[in-house]
Amino acid sequence: MKKVLFATTALVASAGFAAADITFSGSAEMGIVGGGKDAPGVSSFAGNGADSTTEFNNDFTLTVVGSGQTDSGLSFGISVDFSTDAEPNENGNVSLDNEAVFISGDFGTLTLGEIDGAVDKRLTEAHNAVGQYSIGDDETVHAGYQGSYGDAAYDNQILRYDYSFGDFGFSASMELNDDNATTTTLTAPAGGGPLTSTTTRAANDADNGYALAISYKADMGGVGLGFGLGYQYLEAGLSGWAPGNLRDYGFTPWTAGTEVDIIAATVSADFNNGFKAGFEYSNYDPSGAGNSDVDHYAIGLGYTMDALSVGASYGKFDTSGDDADGWALTAAYDLGGGAAIVAGYSDSDVDNNDGDYETYSLGVAMSF
Repeated sequence: MKKVLFATTALVASAGFAAADITFSGSAEMGIVGGGKDAPGVSSFAGNGADSTTEFNNDFTLTVVGSGQTDSGLSFGISVDFSTDAEPNENGNVSLDNEAVFISGDFGTLTLGEIDGAVDKRLTEAHNAVGQYSIGDDETVHAGYQGSYGDAAYDNQILRYDYSFGDFGFSASMELNDDNATTTTLTAPAGGGPLTSTTTRAANDADNGYALAISYKADMGGVGLGFGLGYQYLEAGLSGWAPGNLRDYGFTPWTAGTEVDIIAATVSADFNNGFKAGFEYSNYDPSGAGNSDVDHYAIGLGYTMDALSVGASYGKFDTSGDDADGWALTAAYDLGGGAAIVAGYSDSDVDNNDGDYETYSLGVAMSF
């Protein structure tokens, strides 16, 4: 549970502003991470020859949230993360991440920034249903992890509208296409002399992406259930596109101009006795000759007893050619006060590929 480090009320009293608040919260982790020579997802693991690797890892995130309210009751705000570089072998390199601004009222909430699209917002992925995380992100780097459906197929600037009524929730989002490529041509003058360069930008005329999704929460026989159903559309840009982590595991992305329709559904359950479970299914239907549907399945199970929590998740991409699947185990022991000892392990399997894809991590996670 995060604790507020510092909160202050801005002493601004001008027309249109009733009050403004800025709050800070943070998280940090320290420990070791490792993996096989072919393990993607953690960039420093790649290119280790025939050897595995184990490295120290520490990072932190400082989250800043600013909010205010107009005289008429309209809420507005901004949120941003200041995070260290994700690579285990790097220190410093603080960058901004997850920047977003919002306005909210009786009409709902409108948010713009580096955020989840409508489908990812309303659906609960299997590992999220369990709520177990490791400092090495072992639960999200394996070959069977789906990720964020069609989000970030363009520039990862997403506009999303959210509205809730009772136990129902509705979201709609759009991501605009601004993909382009830069080409530099070197030309030798006819009479000799230094080369001249000409740079051109080739725009990609792919259609904009959009998504629609609904969610519903219910309590049945003492079990808290969550349901999600969504649809997303995108058109692959100049660099192509592939679902989940498939590209990291050697799968050829769908080429520019390929239109992809995504249908997804999730179910999550909290049995209120320490057990949690989640299931997700998604179908990716690409256009174009030779492109076949891809189905993704994932399941997650978790159990908490006193200070100890354990989780397991499994996912699989069923393609027309080689399939890819992966699984992860996570464990955490709550030390109290926002600190916990956490451990993770994952492994992946890709048809006709004997790569060394194991990952593991052990350390302390802290929230403030």
